[in-house]
Amino acid sequence: MNHRSQSAGGPVELYGSFHLAGTELALPVAALQEVVNHSDALTPVPLAPPYLLGLFNLRGTLIPVVDLRQLLRLPAEGEGTARKIAIVETDGSRVGLQFDGTGEILRVPADQVIAIETVPGSNPSAIGAVLKLDGGERILQVLSASALLSLRDVPHLAKAEVRATQQRAQQGQRRQNVSFKVGGTALALPMGAIQEIIRVPALQHSPFADDVCIGLLNLRGATVPVIDFGTFLGFARAAESGVSADERRIVVLTRGDQHFGLLVDEVASIVACREDELLQMPSYGSAHRSMFAGYLAHDSGAGVLLIDADALFANSRIATLAAGHRDLYRNAAANANAAGKRGGTRQTLVTFRIGHLIGVRIGELREVIDYRDDVVKTPGLPNFVRGVLNLRGELVTVIDVRAMYAMPTYEDLARAKILIVEHRAEKYGLLVDSVEDIVTLTGGRQMTVPTLFTREGGTSARNDMREAVELPGQGTLMLLDPASLCERVAEAVAV
Repeated sequence: MNHRSQSAGGPVELYGSFHLAGTELALPVAALQEVVNHSDALTPVPLAPPYLLGLFNLRGTLIPVVDLRQLLRLPAEGEGTARKIAIVETDGSRVGLQFDGTGEILRVPADQVIAIETVPGSNPSAIGAVLKLDGGERILQVLSASALLSLRDVPHLAKAEVRATQQRAQQGQRRQNVSFKVGGTALALPMGAIQEIIRVPALQHSPFADDVCIGLLNLRGATVPVIDFGTFLGFARAAESGVSADERRIVVLTRGDQHFGLLVDEVASIVACREDELLQMPSYGSAHRSMFAGYLAHDSGAGVLLIDADALFANSRIATLAAGHRDLYRNAAANANAAGKRGGTRQTLVTFRIGHLIGVRIGELREVIDYRDDVVKTPGLPNFVRGVLNLRGELVTVIDVRAMYAMPTYEDLARAKILIVEHRAEKYGLLVDSVEDIVTLTGGRQMTVPTLFTREGGTSARNDMREAVELPGQGTLMLLDPASLCERVAEAVAV
C-alpha cells in the first residue's frame, strides 16, 4: 500500500483503501490486522451462506473468509489474479475480507469522516462512514468492521468457545476418526459413532422421501433411511460434481434404535488426532454452531472438518427421519435387535485390497493415510521395505505388502493407502491398493483357515492370515494379522 496524507493540521485517522469490483472501499487501520495473499487452500464450509467462501488457517487460527462482492451486491467485474484477503479484527473476533487488490494508506482529518447513522431496529449497514477527500471530489465508503462481524451468518469465535478449546487442550488421548469427502470438502466422524460403511446398494423407496432422504435400505433387519449428505450440507449432488458412482459410500450411524445412513462421495482414510490438535470452528448461526467439533489442519493444504456425532443425532431433520422409519418399520427393527442379541459379540472390520479383498480388525489399526511419495528409502533393507515415513514426528517403516507376498507390483498408486499399525512399540505402514469399506459383523461368522493355505512365489502368508469371516452376500473374507506380518518384517530387518 502507498501512503497518502490528507491532513492539514488537527487530528487525523488512518484508513487503508482496497479495490473491489471497480469500487474503492476503505477500512480503519485500527481494525485491520494484516493483509495476506489469497489462499488456494480455503476449506468450504457446509451449511454456510453463499458469501462465506471458506475457512483459512492463519498460523493456527481459523479465519472465515467473506466474499464482499456478494455481501454488498456488487457486480462480478474487475476481479484480479492477485486477490488479497484483509484480516479484520474487532473485540477479539476476526474475519477475512476478499478484495481484488490493495490501494493506499490514507491519513484523513477527522472532520472529513462522515458517519452513517443506523436506523433503530434495522440491521446494521456494512458501510459505517464515508470519506470526503480532495475537496469532496473523491468519496470513499468505509466498511464497518463491527457491523460486518455482527451480521448473523458471519462466523466468529466466541470467547467462551476459546476457553472451552483451552480446556480440551489438556486432554491428550489420540482418537480415531473416519474421513470422507462431500462436495470436495474433507469431513470426518469419530470411529465410535459409525456402525459400518457400505457400498451403495439399490435403495428402496421411502415414504418420507424428499430432497434429503433419497431412500432406505434394510441392513440385517434394521430399516435405515439414507440421507444425501451433500444436499443436507448444501453442496451439489454427487451426480452434478463428477463423482464416480463406484466411489460413493453410505456411512451408517446407529445409536439405540435410531439408525440413518449418510451418502458421501468417497471414504478417504482413518485419521487420528488429539483434542488439542483441533482448531476451534467459528460459529455461523445458532442453528449450525454445534455441528462441527473442530478443524484438523493439514500441512499440504485444506484440512478436515470433524463432525460432532451428537449434533447429527440431535438434528431435528435427521431425528425426524430416523424416528419416522423406526416407527413405521418397528417390527423389522425389533427382529433385528433380537437377532443381534442371539448373535453374540460384534466385531468391526476394515476391508482393503492387495489384489484380493482382505480384512483387518479395526482395533488393530492406528490410522489409515493416503499414499505419500516422500518415503525415504533406506539402503541395505529387504526389497519389501519401501523405507521410512515421517508421520507427525514419528518414523514409520513402510512395508510393500505386494512385494512381501511375491505379488505383481502396484500398477496405480492413485488410490493406494497406508495402514498404520503398531507392534512392539514400533510403527509400521502397510502399503495396500485401496481401502474399501468398514463392516460391523455379529459373532458366529468367524472361521479358522485350513493349515494347507495357498503359498505364492514361495512366500508363505498362512501365519499372517489364519482366520476368515463370512461377509453377508460377498462370501469369505480372509483376515490379516498385522502382528504376525510385522514380526516377520522385524526379524528380516534384524538379520
